[in-house]
Order: sequence, then C-alpha cells, then structure tokens
Amino acid sequence: MARARVAYAAAAGMVAAGLLAGCGGGSTGTASAPPWTEGAGQEGLVRATVPGNGSDRKVVDGGDVWTFTLATPDDPNVPSAQWPSADTVLTSDQLKGAIPEASAVTLGSCVKGDSGLEKTAKNASCTWSVSLQDGGGYSNSVQVSIVSIGADQRVTESWTSERNKNFANHKAGERFFASGSFSAKGSYYLDNDQSSVLVSDGNMAAWINLTFRGFNSLHDSRNTLLTGIFPVLAKDLADRMPRKYA
Repeated sequence: MARARVAYAAAAGMVAAGLLAGCGGGSTGTASAPPWTEGAGQEGLVRATVPGNGSDRKVVDGGDVWTFTLATPDDPNVPSAQWPSADTVLTSDQLKGAIPEASAVTLGSCVKGDSGLEKTAKNASCTWSVSLQDGGGYSNSVQVSIVSIGADQRVTESWTSERNKNFANHKAGERFFASGSFSAKGSYYLDNDQSSVLVSDGNMAAWINLTFRGFNSLHDSRNTLLTGIFPVLAKDLADRMPRKYA
C-alpha cells in the first residue's frame, strides 16, 4: 500500500506519456462525442456534493471556460501549448473561498513538466502556500498538477485505470466519488491527502491532481479537507469545463 502511494505521481506521469503516444480510438473531438452520465454504476463509489448554503466555504467563479482542440482529428491529445498554466488553474480567490480560515494565500513555486514526448509549454505544477488565521506554527499548502488534457474517452480511460488501482487497495477513510459528484466526471481523495479530479465537457477532458499538506490546526482537519475544502475546489475545476452533452 505504501509503495502504491509513493508511486502515485510517477504513475500519473507514465499515463500522461501514454496519452501523448496514443494513436487511434477514442473521441475525435467532434460534436458526436458520446455523453458521460452522472452516477456511473461502479460499486463502492460515493455520491457527494459541495457544502450547502449554510457553509462559509464558497465556490468562486474562476474565469473563462477552457476550450481545447486536438492536434489532428485522429490524435487524442491536446497539444500542451494549449494547456493552461498550473498557476491559473485555481486562483487565490477560489482558494480563499474554499478555505475561509486562511489569512493569506500566496503562489509559491511552479515547475514545468515533462508530459510524455514533449515539455509542457507552461507550468505543469504549482504550489500555493496558505497561512491560517489562528497561526498554529504549521506550514500549509495546496499543490495543483495538470496530468493530461485530451479527448474525453482517452483521458477518462487512463484516469479511471489509475483510480481503480488505488481503489483496489484503498484504506478506510479514503473516498472515491461517483461520476457527477461536484459536477466532475470523476474524483477521489486518498489517505495521504493526495486527490484527483477528472473534468469533462463530454468532448475533451482534463486530469488534475490536488495535494494538500498541513492544515493540522483546522478543527477536525482530515474531515474538513475531505468534505469541505476538496469538494469546493473540485467544483471550481469542474466549472472550467461544464458538461455539454446530457
């Protein structure tokens, strides 16, 4: 189990490489792309929603909806030059909306990634530092990583394969959410505070990982991350690619 968790990031990178190397099959990026439906019936997935109106945690408009095109009609990959820079995937306002306990949110380090056959043209991973109002002497951060963006079917197959590997060895307290939770096509949250969100408009899809570090001074911190902060940020991400096909 521990070895599987350590290999999490490496496995994601390997899948991204496979996406870029893929040929044939999958969606061609046309209006005939098949829809995805909420509540795809895999046993053990949990349906969940964002916090309700009584919560201080709020979904915040993150800006423009993402629009991607394939390299060629028969290539399932979106050229990395079209990918958003990881520092724009979530904004400081969105993070503050999800974490109202924060006194400050600051963009820290970013790295450009190797996405298979080419280097990403923009940052593939960025880490936000979060200062909490109560201090507490803890270091808190949220890392945002873009794993892959491409034709819906191809990205969904790769993301689902990675999710199922984690699900097969899951620990108590980990959550694997049904399709449609938070308006995302898929999502899960692991015991090491690594999480993943698959967003899709029914034509294109984006695989984005979020890693949380610290936040120990929050009340019931583990549950707060799992049922409060993560759902809001997952919804923020899903709003960047609203589903087109019902």
